Amino acid sequence: MLTCSKLKKIKPSDNYTGYDGSHHWGVLHKEVETIKCDFCRQKGIKLMRGMHDAVNVHIGKKIQYPKELKYTHNYVTRAIQHV
Repeated sequence: MLTCSKLKKIKPSDNYTGYDGSHHWGVLHKEVETIKCDFCRQKGIKLMRGMHDAVNVHIGKKIQYPKELKYTHNYVTRAIQHV
């Protein structure tokens, strides 16, 4: 079982966690789309989708953007190597 300070215990197999955060995710996704630089906006969209899917995996939900999740993994891995 996963735990969340707000939700108590979450079954990873459950599609819903008892908390509908879709509005908040929507706000985050829309905010990234407002980045003025096209290059940065496209990178931000990929990273945002990847991070959202990372949370989905954590709570047992289906991955929506596997390519973006892999991109986010590689991007963060490269960043950590430069620390």
